[in-house]
Amino acid sequence: MTPQQNAPGHSRVLKTAPRLLAAGILALPLAEAEIEHELGDSVVSAWRFPADAGRTTASVTVLDPRDLMNRGVSDLSSALNQVPGVISLSTGGQAGAAGSLFVRGTTTAYSQVVVDGMRLSDSTVPLGNFLGGSRLDDLGRIEVLRGPQSALYGGEAIGGVIWLETARGEGDPGGSLRLEGGSFNSLSGYLSTEGKSGNFSWFAGAGHDSTANDVRRNDWDQGRAAFRFEWQATPDFVLGTTFRANDARYENPYDGGSLDHLDAALGTVYANLRVNESWRARFHAGLYRESYDSDSAFGNYGTDLTRTSVSTDHVFTLSPQHRILWGAFYEQTDFENTIGTAENRDRYGSYLGWEWTPDERFTANVVGRWEDYAAYGDEVTWRTGAAWRIPVIETTLRSGIGRAFRTPTYLDLFGSSFGVGNPNLRAESSIGWDLGLEKEWLPGHRVGLTWFSNAIEDRIRSSPAPPVNRPGTTRTGGVEASLDGSLGDGEWRYRLAWTYLDLSLADQPRNSGSASIDWRPTDKWMLGVGAFHVDERSWGGQPLDEAWVARIYGEYRISKGVRLTGRIENAFDTSWQYSRFPFSSPVNAPGFGAFSGIEIDW
Repeated sequence: MTPQQNAPGHSRVLKTAPRLLAAGILALPLAEAEIEHELGDSVVSAWRFPADAGRTTASVTVLDPRDLMNRGVSDLSSALNQVPGVISLSTGGQAGAAGSLFVRGTTTAYSQVVVDGMRLSDSTVPLGNFLGGSRLDDLGRIEVLRGPQSALYGGEAIGGVIWLETARGEGDPGGSLRLEGGSFNSLSGYLSTEGKSGNFSWFAGAGHDSTANDVRRNDWDQGRAAFRFEWQATPDFVLGTTFRANDARYENPYDGGSLDHLDAALGTVYANLRVNESWRARFHAGLYRESYDSDSAFGNYGTDLTRTSVSTDHVFTLSPQHRILWGAFYEQTDFENTIGTAENRDRYGSYLGWEWTPDERFTANVVGRWEDYAAYGDEVTWRTGAAWRIPVIETTLRSGIGRAFRTPTYLDLFGSSFGVGNPNLRAESSIGWDLGLEKEWLPGHRVGLTWFSNAIEDRIRSSPAPPVNRPGTTRTGGVEASLDGSLGDGEWRYRLAWTYLDLSLADQPRNSGSASIDWRPTDKWMLGVGAFHVDERSWGGQPLDEAWVARIYGEYRISKGVRLTGRIENAFDTSWQYSRFPFSSPVNAPGFGAFSGIEIDW
């Protein structure tokens, strides 16, 4: 294949930061934020506004990035493995490779990621690029919303939605420096500052990560930066802006090798207004740019993407029993690549929801959404659910059912280096339901169990080319469970997440899960152990053996502002593989690795 030139306008996204910030300042009247800085036990993603977690009708898990980092979990992919119903790893390589996300038996393209109120992944932006290098030290909140969620989030939300927020500044002004190094020539550092002064709060940080991985010619390094500035003009009005940027290079040693370069930046501005006691409004504007290059012996493949969006969300409290949710959005995406695709597409629509809470124990809601895709026509989606806290046994019962869809990718429509496309593809659609319960069975101990199922129509078969819609129905389904709690006045803490898949896409493991337990005998010491398990699987390729992978982690606090950290990954040096596809080299997971670090706060 003859090497091709980069797509027109292909440039370093980090250099566009001034333009992103200028766009943010000009768009301040069209912005979004949370007035509630202390979300407590609230969930944001399930209703697009903070809501009582106990009354949420959808299956959602909230993760605390600081707690995860204290346990030696520093990357987003590993964090998501703490969630029932989720498997997060890379089928393409070790640290820095494009990530894969399997939610409730679906594959990566069936879930959506929303960052600072703006959706990033869809038919043109693969979720894997974002997962490959994301870290936790610039995040303040992670929510994993599972099940069909297109009624609130649009396409590519059949499996669920990953909701991420850049950290907010809190407390007295201060800073933090984190350094860690270890096996595979790994080195990571992050410097940040945050605080609140009067009505103004801020968080700003920058870092660098690098590793040679546990495979020859598999180097990865990235530089990244993030900030959030907020001004609470009045008790009922907040203005703010966020910015995130990432510049990563990954040396892919498989199938002839390549050097991959990802350059991405996201800027948003937002405003949140409490108009009166009954009406809360939120406005948001965002600009996302992503450039990707892959240079190999077969030539160059590159893409350039620019996305702008504006949206507004409103919640009206008609009475203590009734709330109305309404929102509208407009999004424009420019996409081009080195094989001749150059598309400019619009997407716009609106949604309407109603929530009924007749008493403190029961909540029901329904949401309907209409949107227009320039490439695929109109889509109508919906979801309805209920949550009931059963008296006497004090168990929360949740159920929901909804319609979702997934659009063809641009590569499916217009072709790629691997074959021609099919412009006549239809969008996939699905009907999914779940039924679950959650109970605090002893003080400080909580158990959850959920049954789920999904029926997908017109599923797209992307390979071999050209892509086609498969006839009939493809189903996924299974059970997810969680258990967590503490013992000895919090001295011991444990967590368990487990998933059983009866039916799945791409031959996923029937059983998978993670568990950890840690012990804090004093304020200075913490020791913990954890494990990750996947059953036999193939991901659509060759069969792979089951794997049990153990880890050990701990910390020692020298003083209030200084702590030493340590972790051992794959403690028993288990030999296992991420993937093994036909005509491709097996992708090995890393072996035993030891890492230590220091964190200094001031």
